[in-house]
Amino acid sequence: MTDTPAPCGHLLICAEPPGVGESLAQVGRGGGYEVRTCSPTELAEEVRRHCPDLVVLAAPEHRLPGLITAARAAAGERRLPLLAALPEFSEAAAAQVLSLGADEFLVPPFRAEEVLARVAVLLKLKRDEDLLLASRAEFDRLFGHHAEALLTCDRQGHACRLNPALTRLLGYTPRESQGVPAQALFASAADQERFFRLLAEPAATGAVKVTLKKKTGEPVIVLLRALTPTSPREAVASFQVQQVGVPSPLKRALKTLVEHFLPVAKDYLALLSMTPLVGGRYEKLKKLGQGSFGEVWLVRDTEAVGEERLFVAKIPYSKAANAKFRKEAAICRKLAPHPGIIRLEEVVEDDGKVVLIQEYVSGRTLDELLTQEVPEHVAENIILQLIDVVAHAHRHRIMHRDIKPGNIIIQEDGRLKLLDYGAAKILKEKDISATMVGSRPFMAPEQIMGESELRSDIWAIGVIMYLLYTGELPFYSDNEKFLIDLILEQEPTPPRELNPDLPPELEAIILKCLKKDPRERYPSALALKADLMRHFPEYGWQPAQG
Repeated sequence: MTDTPAPCGHLLICAEPPGVGESLAQVGRGGGYEVRTCSPTELAEEVRRHCPDLVVLAAPEHRLPGLITAARAAAGERRLPLLAALPEFSEAAAAQVLSLGADEFLVPPFRAEEVLARVAVLLKLKRDEDLLLASRAEFDRLFGHHAEALLTCDRQGHACRLNPALTRLLGYTPRESQGVPAQALFASAADQERFFRLLAEPAATGAVKVTLKKKTGEPVIVLLRALTPTSPREAVASFQVQQVGVPSPLKRALKTLVEHFLPVAKDYLALLSMTPLVGGRYEKLKKLGQGSFGEVWLVRDTEAVGEERLFVAKIPYSKAANAKFRKEAAICRKLAPHPGIIRLEEVVEDDGKVVLIQEYVSGRTLDELLTQEVPEHVAENIILQLIDVVAHAHRHRIMHRDIKPGNIIIQEDGRLKLLDYGAAKILKEKDISATMVGSRPFMAPEQIMGESELRSDIWAIGVIMYLLYTGELPFYSDNEKFLIDLILEQEPTPPRELNPDLPPELEAIILKCLKKDPRERYPSALALKADLMRHFPEYGWQPAQG
């Protein structure tokens, strides 16, 4: 007789109708989870009373927003992952539940392996966040409440005085800790140079990463934060630790250190190994989004002294996505430099996972701009820039395959960036990709059939032009099957019927982009631009300010 595996988490499934909930509950129990089910009217009380690790919400589309709000309110300040099970897929429904606070969504059919995979990812993210918060609290308790700063150093860096906690951490005796030469504290010349720059700029914002070394030579990573001197006459620079991280090769050596340094903290090794630095350098500041293969974070370069340097980190959920992330990195390198392409800063490894560190661009997505009327000259400028960046990619035999408003960001100065090359593909001998990738309302007929090509991107540009000039999508339905049928079989409503002020020549250009047969579309983005400029030589010009 075999033992029943212990549950690896407590799930609450709130479903309407109940049959859907029971089906999902069976999947959860089969995955080793402890599962409770409830009706929508019982949701708030169940969350408050039983404190589940994750809640699955399955209900008609119009009921999901209220359930998400109720679950969040019942959880209070507690971090509670929410997984919304949509009755059917639609871009609008998915965007709505995510914007209201769901962490992820499912679409039918609810296959057991997919449900369990998404639950596992969300629970792992929660555990990581909880561990990171616990780590920060523990470090604050250990290092943040000493009367002395972590270390005090004269402005020339000749001698440093270590506080008792750092003295024990680095293996010095109390007598030695009162006059350690700055050069002896650092693991490398780069760390020492960074420290002296921080001495010269004590008001620098954020924490700066420095790798110290123990008396025995083993490295210890700390983030230093400059403090205000205790008096105007004090010619010293004082620092406090904000976080401590330990490189993974040192975990074995760290075990002995932890037992000596904190004999009562049995779980402290796990906290220390949970370093907040991505790739040993970048500090996570804010989660920007997540997708099927990974998550996107706003990060700060902790090796930058002075002006804060922000980047975007694309982090896979698992090592299984490493090849996909390396491919995206190769595409970004191939397309650089170009003003409309996000710059790839570097590729780092973090716990065996390939992480892309990319340029951070502030601005508004085209999705956000479309919530209000877009001036004609702004729309024209956006279209021209989009055509230019797509033409640049096509010259390199790269098709984007996921051009949509959410992947287009407009900076404050009006410059456009086309984001997310995770779905992009480099074409070799043949010019057709036998994979269905993209976002439904912007997918060309051949793309839906799994045979995308360069002119599939022309279709997507046509959809965006149609949207900018009419305020509506040429093809849309909440029912995914009906939407696909529309794209494959239905002709779009002529845009001039929705916007009579649209010039007939511009309508013809848009409709040519939306031809069902890709051979009837423009052969390239450059050909599209040439036709635009031939009919409208001043297209994209901003009117003079009166």
